[in-house]
Amino acid sequence: MKRSVLVIIILLSVGLRGVALSWLDYDMVLAPWPWLATDNPAALVTYQPADSSQRLVADAAVGMVTGHGHLAPLEASPHEWNVKGTARAVFRSSSRVVMRGGMDYHHRWGSDACGSVWMEPGQMPFDIVEYTDSTRGNIRQERYGLNGAVGVSVGRGLSLGGRFAYASGSSTKQKDPRHTNSLMELDVRAGVMWQHSGWVVGAAYLLRRFTEAVQFRTYGRTDRTYGYLVDFGATYGRSETTDGKGYTSSDNEKPLLDMRHGLAIEAGYHRGIYSVGGEWRWHHRTGHYGVQSPSFVDFNKHHADCWSLAGWLQRSTADNLFKINFNWTHENLRDYERTYAIVSREGVSDIEYFDDRLSGKRQSYSYRVSLQAHWGIERSLAAWQARVQVDYRNDDVTSVVYPYYRLQRVHATSVSADVVRSWLVAGDRVWSLVAGALWSRGGGTPAADSTFGTPADGNTPPALLTETLMRRHEWLVAPRLGASLGVRHSFPVGKYVRIYADARYGYTHAWNIEYCRGNHRHRASLAVGCQF
Repeated sequence: MKRSVLVIIILLSVGLRGVALSWLDYDMVLAPWPWLATDNPAALVTYQPADSSQRLVADAAVGMVTGHGHLAPLEASPHEWNVKGTARAVFRSSSRVVMRGGMDYHHRWGSDACGSVWMEPGQMPFDIVEYTDSTRGNIRQERYGLNGAVGVSVGRGLSLGGRFAYASGSSTKQKDPRHTNSLMELDVRAGVMWQHSGWVVGAAYLLRRFTEAVQFRTYGRTDRTYGYLVDFGATYGRSETTDGKGYTSSDNEKPLLDMRHGLAIEAGYHRGIYSVGGEWRWHHRTGHYGVQSPSFVDFNKHHADCWSLAGWLQRSTADNLFKINFNWTHENLRDYERTYAIVSREGVSDIEYFDDRLSGKRQSYSYRVSLQAHWGIERSLAAWQARVQVDYRNDDVTSVVYPYYRLQRVHATSVSADVVRSWLVAGDRVWSLVAGALWSRGGGTPAADSTFGTPADGNTPPALLTETLMRRHEWLVAPRLGASLGVRHSFPVGKYVRIYADARYGYTHAWNIEYCRGNHRHRASLAVGCQF
């Protein structure tokens, strides 16, 4: 089915083209149009093809990525494979209408997996982690995505746009304690943009609904109890078992819902070969974990405000492109445990909720600055491309199991760079060599524990996983170096299609490793695709 959809997209796109393909690099065709990277779908109308063959630009590929080595996040596998397929396209159908869309499929499987039960642990308000490494097992995940957007010029410099994206996924761990996950994500955006005398202003409404449901199961020995840590942050929280009635009970599937409503505002100016612009984004997120019904418990709820600011300065000519990008993000998250009691009235059990208790809060900041240069551009192929990027992130975490609490501060800085050299040779063939490098290190305090007062006799101390805490901290802050090499070759097939193959290999090595199970990671990828 997925293969059939991809073939249909390619055939329709080739049929729409009508003129011979003259461009050589999909990403380079779109690189001079920075507004296409914003959250406003009305900005699609800023795309102005250089010639008739660029009215439609499309790319489709299938490939595999594999990673091996124990220098990986807790939720990753030391040996994993990911088969993926992607298709993407931009189409200016008329002087007023521009459309953009894509689809993707990922099938990941790994061995010796443990850690978080979530498919997307990085964006969750809290985590659920297996209590021991002895329950490591195989894991399989699938994910599908589909998106489409349209921008329409309505006159006098005004444009309107809309975007819809849908993603679904599933995950299964194949060893006790088992868990089966299902994921669904909807992303809707509507925007307006106005252009006049080089000035650009716009605004967009953003809506995102994300749900990941998890079902805990045990298929093996029924006399054995398995444990989890409900992690409110910094590997600090409550212990749960599969035969209990809490977060990890196996009596029903438990969804985590996250809703986001937001606003994006854009402004910029361009004159001649220079352009400057930026986008400010804000969204408010709310959600809960559990089922909101009289028969099942709603265990947890959260809310957060997130801000971000992105800006760029660009110089673009026919044969050169230079760009400076800046990005800043901040999130202020609060997570609460719900206190409740099961009350029976006239033979009917009901759940009565009391005050919510703060269980965690997280302040996150991140900064990114990148410099990009493309020169020797001919037929949308740069003879040289270079990029240097600096990232910084800081997380301040407070986890509470009243009256106990833990503070954690972690920061990390990384610098990455890559260079691409391309040659256009006889037969309209293109060869490209890619080289990259990475340096990263961090620091901070993994844990500082204290209490709000003297604990009473009935207070249960928090559950701790010290080795897991230190392994996560080490993964974030350990100094490391990485290097990568790659080669890409493309050639025409007829007048309307280019076939390409891309192979890459990367290696990362870390120092001062004590808790992670290894100090290195290998990564290799191979992709075959076409541009049309």
